[in-house]
Amino acid sequence: MKSKSNLLPYYFPFLKKIKPDSSIFKIMKAFSSAILLSNPIYLSFHANIFFESISPFLAIWGLVLLLQNKSAKGYFWTGFFVGILWFWWVGLSAIYFDLSHITPLIILALGLVYGLLFRICHLLRYDFLRLCGIFALSYIHPLGFDWLNWGILSVYGFFDASMRGVLCIFAIAYFIHEGYISRYYKIAIVLALFFTGFHHTQKEAPLLEFSYKLINTNISQDQKFLQDKVQAHSKSLIAEIQKAILEKKELIVLPETAFAFVLKDTPYENALKELSHRITIITGAFNREGEKIYNSTYIFTQGQRHIFNKHFLVPFGEEIPFFKDWTKSHLLPNTEEFARGPLQSQYKLKNQLITNAICYEATKEQNYKNTQIMIALSNNAWFEGSSEHKLQQLLMRFYANKYAASVYHAVNGKENALILPKEKLSQRWLDALKIWDLL
Repeated sequence: MKSKSNLLPYYFPFLKKIKPDSSIFKIMKAFSSAILLSNPIYLSFHANIFFESISPFLAIWGLVLLLQNKSAKGYFWTGFFVGILWFWWVGLSAIYFDLSHITPLIILALGLVYGLLFRICHLLRYDFLRLCGIFALSYIHPLGFDWLNWGILSVYGFFDASMRGVLCIFAIAYFIHEGYISRYYKIAIVLALFFTGFHHTQKEAPLLEFSYKLINTNISQDQKFLQDKVQAHSKSLIAEIQKAILEKKELIVLPETAFAFVLKDTPYENALKELSHRITIITGAFNREGEKIYNSTYIFTQGQRHIFNKHFLVPFGEEIPFFKDWTKSHLLPNTEEFARGPLQSQYKLKNQLITNAICYEATKEQNYKNTQIMIALSNNAWFEGSSEHKLQQLLMRFYANKYAASVYHAVNGKENALILPKEKLSQRWLDALKIWDLL
């Protein structure tokens, strides 16, 4: 076992001068483990068949390094860096509330929360139980925030994007790490787990049965709600709808809060109703009912308007989960909280049942149950220049594969996508090799 702990300096020669039992070495080992466990997020910026193939094996390596890091501090630092590498972008939203000075504090707090969770897992006595604890973190959601989902480790690669695939990734890491099993038994067990978790069956998801257009806007968050800009942005959206009509599209989907105001009972609503005789329009906007305000999806079809209100709200972004009075007084004095709509909103277009999702909701497993087609609207400009949209897509791809659903995603910022169940990587390699032979 001692020789195995020296694998890190073998791959990173500059670490050879650092003593393996030093705190610096353990922190750097923890950082390396966190990078490997975060690899799908950052490799997705340069996704290709090679990176996709190695991604889950890098994650396995990261889990092995974590198990080798026997100390409680090692677990804490791994969780600390995982929290930052996955969620550093959360602090960027504070900029738009004139709280840019607390952005570093938010990032630090995220690292501490996940460092503490990993540290708690170390309290379990055996490596197997510790790994089970790390796996269980996917089901622990601070303030309802459930984006630490190990399912993304299976989105790329040869493993099925499901709990079966994820469990096999964790189990392979455990058996590679453990030293009480002979080499040949270990190889047999790892191969058995690999083929158990292998992506054997290609799932198929239904598609929209009519022509559509997803609109991607790129309005920066600091401009989006300025009153002198709202009218110009709204006119450009009307122009996009008219263009889609000329292109003979039957459906157009605009992003979350594309119309950045309460759309109901406005001239723009009347214009959209009129245009909806020629094309079905789905757009995001605000909705006010009495004293309550909602983040909503508006659907215009055949001169009629339907509104679906968001249920899953972003902590501190759309609702204040605790210390409401203090937070409103000292941090967010001009912020109006949103009310919650129904748990799951669905509607029909041409007899196809569609699940509505607004941004955060598109990453909630609850919304994929009883869902075959989802139309999701997002505003990712809150986190411009970050990895947020990549993590969001990975979560959506995981659930789309797990529930055999198709997701049509229209975004302000980055990036529009039609998300379908995972393609078999083995078939993609066969197709690539055939093309290579032809060349």
